[in-house]
Amino acid sequence: MSEHDNDPEFNAESTPEFTPEFTPEFSEEIGALLADPTLWDLPGDDLGDRIVNAISLESVNAPETYAALAGPSGRRSWVRPALLGAAAAISFLFGGLVLLSGLSGVEDIDSFSAKLVPTGLIGDQSGDITVTSFDSGLRIELDAASLPRRDNGSFYAGWLKTVDGDLFPVGTFHDGVDVTLWAGVELERVELFTITLEAAAGPDDPGQQSSGEVVLRTEINP
Repeated sequence: MSEHDNDPEFNAESTPEFTPEFTPEFSEEIGALLADPTLWDLPGDDLGDRIVNAISLESVNAPETYAALAGPSGRRSWVRPALLGAAAAISFLFGGLVLLSGLSGVEDIDSFSAKLVPTGLIGDQSGDITVTSFDSGLRIELDAASLPRRDNGSFYAGWLKTVDGDLFPVGTFHDGVDVTLWAGVELERVELFTITLEAAAGPDDPGQQSSGEVVLRTEINP
């Protein structure tokens, strides 16, 4: 049922039939265009590059935003401006990171890792250390889980001996699991790292110094 069936003024017989009309000259042009074999050639692989290059050349004389038609639908694709904007953003970000890195004063960090050698004083123990140099000093990360725990006034102590023969205390601990020690000495001056058995002593007791009972040791700058 048509929408005009109930319309008394609608007369189907009097309605003209739409028939497109073309001039003979226009029909000949359409026929010649369709007969051209180049019309049916597939676009080359460099089509995208040629479009971008053409847009780039246009941007020299027309810097304002422009668009390139993309496909038969007539939808617009902001290809070149988006690429230029992304490139500018990346360059700005990279330059900013380089500038911040230079201003932050990030230091070159030297590090040293070594195995701890047992002396046999309390058995065949072992461990590892990693020494990292900062402006504030040396951070010594110690892992010697095989060391038996010491409590009730007994503990372990770490020491650094320099090439000049000076002895630096770097901290005390109960066992060798996840130990971090610190020392205010330059890495290039350090010759030896040792762990000794210690016990609590009074302020005037000579026992405040190293006991000399070394259980683990390693050379750092042999």
